[in-house]
Amino acid sequence: MSLVYAAQQITIYVGFFFVMIGIVGNGINILVFLKTRTYRTTSCTFYFVISSIVNIAFIITNITSRIVSSGFGIDVTRTLVLWCKARQYFVITFSSITFTCSCLATIDQFFVTSENAYLRNLSKMKRAHRITLIMISIWCVHGIPCFIFYNISPVTKTCMSMNTFYAIYIIIHLLAVLSAIPVLIMIVFGYLTYRNIQLTQILAL
Repeated sequence: MSLVYAAQQITIYVGFFFVMIGIVGNGINILVFLKTRTYRTTSCTFYFVISSIVNIAFIITNITSRIVSSGFGIDVTRTLVLWCKARQYFVITFSSITFTCSCLATIDQFFVTSENAYLRNLSKMKRAHRITLIMISIWCVHGIPCFIFYNISPVTKTCMSMNTFYAIYIIIHLLAVLSAIPVLIMIVFGYLTYRNIQLTQILAL
């Protein structure tokens, strides 16, 4: 048995295991958040529900295709131009929505735990619905250039951006918007939320 074959088998079985875990885990999150009345009425939970739904879509469109490509050697992005463009669109859009929801949930927790009545009032379901609708619309529009610039390279026969500037932008987007900025926001507002809780406990003594 060759190492390549062994790697393919590991990719298939381990990959599909994580796919199932991801789908089931996010599905349980959705059921718990939607079935419990206390959770249904909070905007933070709403952000988590949206994030879980998008996570499932991300797993199906991205990770599953990766497993099929690496495990079975069937890479549709090398043969079907439409899927080459669509997959990149889904990856960028879904991942952006997920990270944004996580940031919004963290910020919302800061609002909820604040002593300031105005800040607490910002945590409302109607407001969360509007913010989410606007956010999803922005990210959906943001991903449209994938359909314009991504194509199957006639040289390498791989799906890639045919525009150098957009390729550079995608790298910046990955490092900044999908990595550094979400981490920074969650650290800052996570700390502020913790501080709010500590202040509340001190005042309660």
